[in-house]
Parts: sequence; structure tokens; C-alpha cells
Amino acid sequence: MDIEAPPTPERIVSNASYGRIDPLTTTAEELQRLLTSRSLTSLDLINIYLGQIEQHNKNGLKLNAIISTAPHHIVAEQAKLLDAERARGNIRGPLHGIPVVVKDNVMTGSSLGMDTTCGSYALVGAKAPNAPIVDHLLKAGMIIIAKANLSEWAGSKGFGMVTGWSAVGGQTQSPYVKGGYVPGDKILGHSTPCGSSSGSAVAVAAGFAPVALGTESDGSITQPAGRASLYVMKVTVGALDTKGTSPQSPITDSLGGMAKSSGDLANFIGAMMEQDYSSYLTKTWAGQRVAFVDPNKWELHPAVCERIETVREKQISEFLQAVAIIRESGAEVTENVVLPQVDEITWEGGDALETVWNSYLGSGINSFLNEYTESSVRTVEQLIQWNSAHKVLELPPGKRHHLNEKSHCKNPEVDNVPAFPGQQQLENTLKSNLTEEKRQEIVSFIRNIAKDDGFDRIFKETGAEVLIGPLDGRIVTVAAAAGYPAGTAPLGYADNYNGRAYGVAVVAKAGDEGKILQAMSAWEETMPRRIPPPQLVNYEASL
Repeated sequence: MDIEAPPTPERIVSNASYGRIDPLTTTAEELQRLLTSRSLTSLDLINIYLGQIEQHNKNGLKLNAIISTAPHHIVAEQAKLLDAERARGNIRGPLHGIPVVVKDNVMTGSSLGMDTTCGSYALVGAKAPNAPIVDHLLKAGMIIIAKANLSEWAGSKGFGMVTGWSAVGGQTQSPYVKGGYVPGDKILGHSTPCGSSSGSAVAVAAGFAPVALGTESDGSITQPAGRASLYVMKVTVGALDTKGTSPQSPITDSLGGMAKSSGDLANFIGAMMEQDYSSYLTKTWAGQRVAFVDPNKWELHPAVCERIETVREKQISEFLQAVAIIRESGAEVTENVVLPQVDEITWEGGDALETVWNSYLGSGINSFLNEYTESSVRTVEQLIQWNSAHKVLELPPGKRHHLNEKSHCKNPEVDNVPAFPGQQQLENTLKSNLTEEKRQEIVSFIRNIAKDDGFDRIFKETGAEVLIGPLDGRIVTVAAAAGYPAGTAPLGYADNYNGRAYGVAVVAKAGDEGKILQAMSAWEETMPRRIPPPQLVNYEASL
């Protein structure tokens, strides 16, 4: 079964050129100034960014970040309409005429010219309406130029599936990691892009669009953004309508944005929430109250990411340097606060979050599938049957290989076929017999540990407005358990290993997205600037 290849982007048709902007570094705010000065048009922009996709998605570095691109005639017409509005003095907002990439588990209607596959061949050709969040972006004047690859079904298909892999999109590659994904690396290993919003994060880092939309239940926006050296945020659970997005659980599902700067992120989240966050971009730590966890106590479990001592030491050192800078810059700092770890959120000997997620997944996917106006599958049962009937496509066999410890890169002799023969999560949700009463009891237990005895206790005891910790841990999972907003800011790069990026997590109370943005604007002002992917910079320089 083949997917029709996206059309080759047309060449730039006006006087704009790559010399005017660098897709790897130019922000949406800078683009908006160029649009305002008539130095370029939105039509120029879509050609530039579609050209970048053409150069490095399936060619060049072969990043596999994009599943589909919009037909050129559709986005060209949208761009011309928005350019005409601008000429008449009608500017919808700070993202008027700016291209955006949307994760492929967010429904886009036929008028936009792209399927919504969730990375599954079962949904290729299915027809859907726009998700409410898509209408928000269009209302703000944004141009959806592509749909991003992802961990298939947002990571809710089978156990052990490497992040960033989908049957339709293949394996998303990090533009920072030298040698790319190492076959056999662990689910969140150092060579993976993390997920499930893998393609969205890679798309922004690789200059496929200045901003991108993702979804998150458990680190799905924040973790891949850390690996892509981005500024991102997923908003408070329930703050935005998640209808038209593939679900995991209403207690943790959320939406969020990705960008290369805190200003772009503020504008993007503002467009989504229909709020103005510009007043929070103070660019100073003075007057801010910040709590920090002990970085020595937060790291990814070795079952999902191998500990590399040199990388770990560098991360901790740079985190502590950041704490010192923030204190010296005028913030009121409280260090080594104690936040409950994920392994404390257990119920009857099992993972409480996994128990609840499993109970919600089946009904959530059924509802999602029935939002399609045309689809060959309407239930989880039908999806499982479809996958089983198309095993070569959806359940590919293969051999798993371990890391080449000596070179930390791909061994060209190994079988590089992904080994993802399972759909256990889909099968297990059909077996859940959790009653609604018991489910709500567990949800209350989860919220009590993460929210009441976790973040709320810390914020009350310290007076802090945000909590910051290493992203290479599961702080964002605890934030999800609390239903709180969480963001990511760049921290550093494993240039002593494979070049991967890493960041910090920033968490605030429900409705305090502005506080996260305020901290990010100060972070961007006082910390070393983020570095675009050296492989892409060097690739362009070598041409």
C-alpha cells in the first residue's frame, strides 16, 4: 500500500530568497517584521519552508519529520489571501501569514489537503473535519503547510515502540544526533528524538516551520522539544478543547506549541488560547520566585534510557550553573525541593497513571474514530483487526540490536528494519474492567500525590511561582498527573557524546501559563543561546 508522494514545492516566485532569512534560526517575530516592511510575502514564506522540507525530510538528512505536505495550490491561495488582507491593513495578529506544522493526530479537513493518519495506514484516505484547535490557528492567520510524523497513535499502540516511529512516517530522526537513531536503542535512548510529538519538534529545529503544534499526555510535547533545543509549553489540562485529537485520557490530555524563542511561543500559545501574553515577556529574573529540584535525584530510568556518565555529569553541572545565574540575576531561589517521583504514584502495586490511561484509551479512540466523516475503521476492535490483516505495513518484524558501545553510532551491517510487531496497548484497553467509581478513586489519589502533596505544597511552602528541574527525568509526568501546565527551555548539548540536545522542565499551577512564559523569557535572556543543529548548518555550508 503506497501513499501518494507530496507534490514538489514550487520555486520561489518573488524577490524573496533564503538570503533574507535562515529557516534554522529566524523566528516568527522576525518574519512578521519582514512581512510588515513588505520585504517578503507569505507566499514567499511557504515556498521557503516547503523547500526546506523537500531538502531534508526525505532527502538530505532524511529526518522523516513530515508525513504529508499541503498541496501547493491550497497553501498558495491561503498565502495570497492573507497577503491581500495585510495590504488592506487587516492584520489578524502576530502570527498573520506565518507557516505552521501540525501533528498528524490532529484532524485537518479536506479543504487543507492533508489526511489525518495518526501514523497508521488504517487512516490513510480517511476524511475528517478540522479540529477546533486547527480552526483557532486558521483564525489567527496561520498557514498549515504540513502534518508532522509522530509515535504512532501518539505512543498508544504497542509496548517498546521507539519514539518517533510510525508505520506511515517511518523513524523520525533528530537533526542533532550524529549518525541518527541507533537500531536497538531504548525507547527514550540518547539517539531517539523522544515522542510522541517527535516530528513537530524536529520540524521546528530543522527549519521546516517557525512553529509547530503538538499534543501531550505524558511528556509528548516537552520531551521531544528538549531533544530539539526548543521553547515549548503544553497548557493546563482542560484549558483547550482536545476534540479532534487522538486521545489517551481526559485527566492528562492537553495541547501545546513549539518554537525557537520564548516570544514566538508566547504568541503561539496566545493564538491557541486567544489571550495576550506579551506582558509576561519581561526578560528578567528580578522579582521572580523559583523552586528547583535536586538534579541528582531526577533522571530517566535505565530501562528507557541508558545512563552515560559523561553526559549525566555535564547535564547536572550546567543545571547547577543555571541555578546560580538565576539567583545572581535577582530571582528568589529555593533549591532541592522534594517533589514526589512517578514511582510513588502507585495503586495496588501497579502504576496508577497507566491503569487510568488504559481504562480511558478504548472509549477515547472509539469517539475519535467516529469523528471522521469517512473511515474504514470506527472502533478499537476494527483497528486491531485491520492491523492484524496488514501486518507487513502495521506490525513489521525485524531484529532489535543493541548500541554499538564503541562508536555510539549506527553499525551499517545490522538489520535496520524496525521491530514493532505489537499492539498490546490497543489490545489491553479492551480488557480493562475498571468501574467508573474505582477510576475516579484512582484519579483522586493521583491528583492528591502530584498536585496537593506535590506542586501545591512546594508552591505554598516556598512562595515559588514556577518549579524547574531536569527534563531528563519525569517531572513533566508528575505535572501531567497534577493537570498542570509544563514547558521546556534549552539547557545544553551532549557534544561529548552524540550531540543530542537536552533541556529543563518548567512547571506552574493551573492557569499560570503566563508565569512559565515569564520564566522562559528571562531564561532566554540570561542563558547561552540555543544552537541550531550543527549537521544542518554544516550541510548548508557544504553545498
